[in-house]
Amino acid sequence: MWLFTTIGFFSAVQKPGTDFITIRARVRNDLDNLREKYLPDLSPTIAKAGTDYPWRATVAHAKFAEALSKIALDIDYGNFKDEVAKQQGKSRAHRYGKVWSALYDMLEEAPKKVLNWSNPIPPGKKVAYGGVVFDSKGNVLLREPKNHYDGYVWTFPKGRPDPGETPEQTALREVKEETGVDATIVGILPSDYLGGTTVNRYFIMRGPDGAGFVAADDPETAAVKWVGIDEAADCINKTSNLTGRARDLNVLADVRQFKIAEKAGD
Repeated sequence: MWLFTTIGFFSAVQKPGTDFITIRARVRNDLDNLREKYLPDLSPTIAKAGTDYPWRATVAHAKFAEALSKIALDIDYGNFKDEVAKQQGKSRAHRYGKVWSALYDMLEEAPKKVLNWSNPIPPGKKVAYGGVVFDSKGNVLLREPKNHYDGYVWTFPKGRPDPGETPEQTALREVKEETGVDATIVGILPSDYLGGTTVNRYFIMRGPDGAGFVAADDPETAAVKWVGIDEAADCINKTSNLTGRARDLNVLADVRQFKIAEKAGD
């Protein structure tokens, strides 16, 4: 078991042939903090007793379980990394943030949801596919149409399929063409969103941090930007096209459930 706590990082295991828990740490002071605040029965710290962790100590299973309960009951903060920074400094909080960023990629390894858009397309409507793209910090990518075409100020990239394209290919191409971002699909929004001339279907995507550009000769996009999800709602609200604005706000509301845009470390 790995434990990332506000007082230290620990690896807890039961070594073969033992009936107690060995708690290992990379920093000796982490074990001292654990002993002082939650686990007075922890044995004296042993130095250089293994190859992967330089410090370790032992304790009975029951006492370790009690300590875990105390740690859980002491959770009274709204953001884990901020609390780590307060108790252990910004450097430790930054290291934990790197772990969070590495685990974020698990989204891309998860089984893709089966496409389940099953609603019939209303007469006279075409289907357009797009992407709601997030970076590792939970920022969402918006594009500004040139001359605020059709009343749109900020919106999501999307477009109609070329002949022979799959929905995934269409959405990825449109994101690339309209924002310059090479994104990766990590899920879908299963709902249909009605626009002025199209029924819109969106994939949830992951994009590289800071990526995005508009080609000088791009006929459709004036600018792109990454914004927090709350700021995205403010940007979308500037659109004067009532149907399009309502659609994009509904998309933004629905995507929150996937927890992709949660603040790092929450």
